[in-house]
Amino acid sequence: MSGGSDDWCTIESDPGVFTELLEEVGVKNVQLEEIYSLGDDESLAALQELGPIYGFIFLFQWKNDKGGNTGQTKKPALTEDQSPPGLFFAKQVTTNACATQALLSVVMNSTSSDTLELGKVLTEMKTFTASFPPDLKGEAIGASDEIRTAHNSFAPKHAFMSEGKQYTPTGDEDVFHFVAYLPYEGKVYELDGLQAGPIEVGEIEDGDWMSVAKTALITRMESSTAIKFNLMAVIQDKRIGLRKKLEVAVDDNEAQAQLMMEEAQRKSWLQENQRRKHNYVSLCVQLLKELASKGSLRERVDDTYKAVSEKKRARLAAAAGGDDAGGGESK
Repeated sequence: MSGGSDDWCTIESDPGVFTELLEEVGVKNVQLEEIYSLGDDESLAALQELGPIYGFIFLFQWKNDKGGNTGQTKKPALTEDQSPPGLFFAKQVTTNACATQALLSVVMNSTSSDTLELGKVLTEMKTFTASFPPDLKGEAIGASDEIRTAHNSFAPKHAFMSEGKQYTPTGDEDVFHFVAYLPYEGKVYELDGLQAGPIEVGEIEDGDWMSVAKTALITRMESSTAIKFNLMAVIQDKRIGLRKKLEVAVDDNEAQAQLMMEEAQRKSWLQENQRRKHNYVSLCVQLLKELASKGSLRERVDDTYKAVSEKKRARLAAAAGGDDAGGGESK
């Protein structure tokens, strides 16, 4: 769950962030793709044409209302004896690690791929923790310097924070949680580190695991009191499938254009992540010093204060007008 800190920061839910995070811990030939509609079968089919879809990363708002509805699945978790042999499931014992744990849940259980490479760090962890119970697997993830460093490299930069100190939410902010949906040995499972074990979603028929996951996700969102969700697919690097297409048909203009778009997307992700990781405080301080040296800082501050005050008055006036138009008693 995202909230609080145990020297792991909260990170942004973004395909570029998650793709680079996996690459930084050594995973190769994989990327994240945002899914905007579960009803868009054509888009999902187009993704599958370029390579396997390994799993879904589902983000939901954690809401603890009077009925005890946190947004979690109501199905019971499997015990260790009930869990399928070899399924990698780790309890979340480190605050703010849920995004990374959801990603690891997918790639650590992707046994059918001939292109996805876990890399040295995750391969050794999977081997070393194979006999561990879920809580110790979670401890191993939290204790991994390589995984924590990759995760925290995307820490949001907050002005005037001491070096190495992480931002702690105030308690008024929305809290979100990440879980994974993935196929494993003929069934779809939900892996949520806050649960006691994996959750069996359903049997896979005709090899179509996504229809099972989609049905569960749609039902879950429709029954939730929250309205903020995000869904991403963990897929094979799309450039691999496009290059294979071009090996067969060199003159495939559509594949060439798609490959160029994917290369441009990777460059864009790299630039965005560099900006995320850069601390602009020193630049802002220097700009303020320059304005002060030219005698224009006070004027800019006054202009900004005036603009903010005018916007605030406009919002209050609009709200008052809405109340008058609506009539009745306000609550």
